[in-house]
Amino acid sequence: MYKILTLFFILTIIVSCASVSKDSDKFANENFEEILDRAEANSSFAARRILEASRSMISNQEIIVGGCWNYINTVYDRAGYSTNQRVTVFKSKIQGPYVKADRIEPGDWLYYVNHSYSDIEHSAIFVAWTDKEKKIALMVSYVGGNQKKPAEYKKYNLNNIYNIIRTRD
Repeated sequence: MYKILTLFFILTIIVSCASVSKDSDKFANENFEEILDRAEANSSFAARRILEASRSMISNQEIIVGGCWNYINTVYDRAGYSTNQRVTVFKSKIQGPYVKADRIEPGDWLYYVNHSYSDIEHSAIFVAWTDKEKKIALMVSYVGGNQKKPAEYKKYNLNNIYNIIRTRD
């Protein structure tokens, strides 16, 4: 009887954990390639070029020595959008006020509070919302700090975005 109850308990935990992770992120079983394909297909021409340039750099495991800013600047340059072809659409301070989620578009260069790493400032390229209600998004992220690591796609909590840069169309 003890073995049956133990087995039942273990199965209950497994099923509960599976349903929690399934419900907590509607893209949990979807790979990043599908999210990227959809973001590129539904974005402006300029944003598509930004996303394609970053995808190529990630695929090639390119390293840009410097910070997150240096990497994103390189992505924008390679996509054909130098500094004079960019516009700041929202600017604040790290303490706020913060932008509303509905102003974010694929390809945007966001500055935000990185809640997954000591609440420090970070910048990355917005790809798509994976859970807009909870403000969780897939981002092109570069670790920076002069580390020799390639960029990656990573999910971030975007509750505190204080700067948006985008291409000038």
